[in-house]
Amino acid sequence: MRFEEFRKKTAFGRDEIVAFSQGCLLEDAPAGLPGLPGFLLLAFHEVVRLEWDEASGTGLIEAVRDNRLDDWFYGCHFLGDPVMPGCWGVDAVWQCLKFFAAWRGLAGCSKTLGMENVSFFGQIRPHDKRVTYRVEITSLEHSGDDVLLTGKASVSVDGTPVYTIATAQIGTAFWEAPDSRPRPAGAVPTDAPMTRALGYAEFRARDRFSRSEIIALSRGALVSDPPGEIALLPSDQMLEVGRIERIAGSLDSGEGEVSASRENGPLDWFYAMSPGAKPAALSIDAVWQLIGVFQAWGGSAGTGRALGLERVEVFDDVRPSDRDIRYEVRVVKVARAEATGDAFVRADATVFADGRPILSVANANVGCHKNIRYSDYPVASEMGFGGKLKTRDGGGSR
Repeated sequence: MRFEEFRKKTAFGRDEIVAFSQGCLLEDAPAGLPGLPGFLLLAFHEVVRLEWDEASGTGLIEAVRDNRLDDWFYGCHFLGDPVMPGCWGVDAVWQCLKFFAAWRGLAGCSKTLGMENVSFFGQIRPHDKRVTYRVEITSLEHSGDDVLLTGKASVSVDGTPVYTIATAQIGTAFWEAPDSRPRPAGAVPTDAPMTRALGYAEFRARDRFSRSEIIALSRGALVSDPPGEIALLPSDQMLEVGRIERIAGSLDSGEGEVSASRENGPLDWFYAMSPGAKPAALSIDAVWQLIGVFQAWGGSAGTGRALGLERVEVFDDVRPSDRDIRYEVRVVKVARAEATGDAFVRADATVFADGRPILSVANANVGCHKNIRYSDYPVASEMGFGGKLKTRDGGGSR
């Protein structure tokens, strides 16, 4: 279709969204028009509502995703407890903003900039049917050639709210970055092969974990004698942690540190669907994953869930040419629920690519909950449906 026709439409079907993500919907797309990632990374299937009020400078985009029992992420997030990654809700909101920017003809307004007050109070499971992303556009600001688009968002599944985001932003220029922190020469770690599983006491006594051990942890095979459930890592595509180079602190002290890294390169799976840049949401998920490891290593019983964050600021993209991705996580608070004993860990973090700051996260929050796993997937049991977080022993809410 012509761009003039595109701008007059207020809804787009599945075929149109796929065509747009592949860059073939518009015959005369303006240079620099924001796009969407393709295939596995495309967050929604339809845009059902678009509004813009020129007088107030406000608008709305509402998009939906048809959830599938066999969606690709359920096979790796997590093994034995399939749940839609919270980071996909985060990325879906940024994708909504980018589609809205394209609809308004905002060339160059395609950089993910940040979010504030992200709250996850529910979850999306394999037997849910329809996920709705609603983003209210609260401001569109121009400063010379720069554009900043801001919205607030909610995510619901089958009519039940599960996430809220107070502020989400995209624009034409990244935020000013703090100073670079190159890795010292010769500091790239080398891994010895994993030869055996670790006992639980040995696991908790370790101060680092190799790539092989991280893979084993993601598959539930690292700890030979876990005392019941411990926090899981996602596996395969969703595993963002390469190795942990240092882990220290304790849940009792309410303080700790995790330093981790992963290799990066042009053949990583996401670059084929998001050319030139790794989705920022994956780097945020890495932070939540590392807090989950801290929970397990620190002795929390139960299964980890990302619960949100206070603020994320994005300074740059991770690019295919980058090689060394580093995560520096500082635990700032630990709390426990008196009624259940569930543990909640908050942490600040910075992500680097070849020493270049990529993003910072303030007050990322991960809870460790007992009896919430959907362990009989794909059976249509009560735990196979999302909405408000519930437990296996009677369906009580958290």
